[in-house]
Amino acid sequence: MTMAQFRIWVKTLDADKDGKISKDELSDAVRGNGGWFAGWKGKRGVKAADANGNGVIDDSEIDMLAAFAQKHLGWLPLARSITTTSSKP
Repeated sequence: MTMAQFRIWVKTLDADKDGKISKDELSDAVRGNGGWFAGWKGKRGVKAADANGNGVIDDSEIDMLAAFAQKHLGWLPLARSITTTSSKP
């Protein structure tokens, strides 16, 4: 997943369509992807990325959420998409 794809994916987490990602929305995403301790990770993710202290993640804070995901969830952003080609003749 590239950073651009991560940004698009994060925006799909916005269940109430308010333009912000809450700890509950982030927790639901962690849980939906099979993650353990989803509530804790959601709360910590928002806390780590929430630069302005309003309790949610907005567009300007997605990069900080990516840094949290990389450090604590093992997500590694790619500089570009990886495409595969078939080796069939």
